[in-house]
Amino acid sequence: MSKNSLPRGLNFNNSNSASISTIIQYTIPVLRENKNAWYIEFYAYDPLFSKMRRKRIKVNRIKNIRARRQYARDLINRILQQLVQGWNPWIEQDCENLSLFSEVLERYTNSIRRMYEDGLYRKTTFENYKTHLQKLIEYNNQRFQPIYYLYQLDLKFCNDFLEYIYIKLELSAQYRNNCLTFIKAFCGWCVSKGLIKANPAAEIAPFGQKLCKKKRQAIPKELLMRISDYLTNYDKPFLLSCYLLYYCCIRPGEQVKLQLSDFNLKESTITIRAEVSKNHNTQTITMPKKVLHLMLDLKIFTNPQEYYLFSSNIMPGSKQVSRRMLSKHWDNMRKRLKLSEEYQYYSLKDTGITDMLNKKVSNLAVRDQARHSSLSITNIYARAADKDANQEILNLDCDF
Repeated sequence: MSKNSLPRGLNFNNSNSASISTIIQYTIPVLRENKNAWYIEFYAYDPLFSKMRRKRIKVNRIKNIRARRQYARDLINRILQQLVQGWNPWIEQDCENLSLFSEVLERYTNSIRRMYEDGLYRKTTFENYKTHLQKLIEYNNQRFQPIYYLYQLDLKFCNDFLEYIYIKLELSAQYRNNCLTFIKAFCGWCVSKGLIKANPAAEIAPFGQKLCKKKRQAIPKELLMRISDYLTNYDKPFLLSCYLLYYCCIRPGEQVKLQLSDFNLKESTITIRAEVSKNHNTQTITMPKKVLHLMLDLKIFTNPQEYYLFSSNIMPGSKQVSRRMLSKHWDNMRKRLKLSEEYQYYSLKDTGITDMLNKKVSNLAVRDQARHSSLSITNIYARAADKDANQEILNLDCDF
C-alpha cells in the first residue's frame, strides 16, 4: 500500500491476474489552496484504465478561510480512513468483496461441470454453456478495455456482448437469444453466490419469434421418397434413425441412449426413460409397424437387451456413441443428393408431425407421440398443416 506522493499519470502494468491489493493503492490526500479554487487532491488506482488517477474534491463553499481549512482537515481524515479500509473512489462497491472476472468464470465452469457430472445438466446444455463461455471470453479479450473485475460486468457490457454476437460475428438471432439466456443464467449464479447484488442482464429482452424463425424447412413428399430410396440402398441402418425421428419424434440425442430393452415388441411401444428424455420424464410412445418391420429386417433384436440401439456403424452395441455420428450420416446423404441446407436432419421431426396432422391423426394423439408439454405446441404444427376440406364434413347432409 503506497502512501508516498506519486508523479501525475504514473501507470501500473495491470493484467487479468492482478491481485486485489493492486487496486487499493493510493496517496495521502492533501489540500491545494489555489487562487481560483481550493480542493483536496489524492491518487487512487482505477482498474478500468489500469493506472493511478488523480481525484479532486472542491472545498470552496465555506467562505471563512479558517473554517474552510478546518473542514478540509476533517474531510482529509475521513477520506484517509476510508482509503485505509479499502475504499476506492473509482469503484462503487467495497474493494474487500471484489472478485476477479477470470476467477469467477473458472469457478462457474467448475460449477456447471459438476452439475453435468451429477446428471442435472444434459451434455448438450453443458457443451452449449462452455461454448458461450468461450464466446464471452473472446469478446472481453478483444475489447479496447477488457474488464478485469466482476463489478464491471454491467448492463452495457451485457448488451455490447450480445451486439458482438449478432452484429460483428453475424450469428443468428436465435443464437443471440441463446447467448442472452446464458448471460442471464451466469449473472443469476453470481447473484446467488453473493458476488454481485443484482442481475445486470435481467431486463434485456430476447428477439421476437419473427426474427428467430427456424431456417429448417419441412421436407416435401417427393424428396422424402428420394431420401428413403437412397438410404434403403446405401445406408439402411441410418434409415432406421430417420424413421425414429419422423414417425416417433425421438431426438438424435435420445436415440443414441436407447437400449433394446426400451422396445416392447408385443405392445409395439417404445419407452423413453427419464434419463434418456430431454424433458427428464419417462414416457411411452407408439412404435408404427413400418418402424418395427425395418428393425426386424435389420435383425436388431438378435442382440442382447442391454445393448444400445445405435453403436458403432449405427448398429446395436455395448458402446454409447455421440449423436453427432447420426448427424454426419445425414450430412453425407444430403451432399450426395445435393439437397438444400434448409432440409436438415431435424426437419424430419417437423415433417413427421405435420404429416400426421395432415393424415387426420388427432392433435391429442400427435401431442402424446411427439411428447409435447402442452397441446398449444402441437397446435403450432396444426396451423402449418394442409387446409384441405375434410371430406366427411364436405359431404355432410343432416336433417336441417
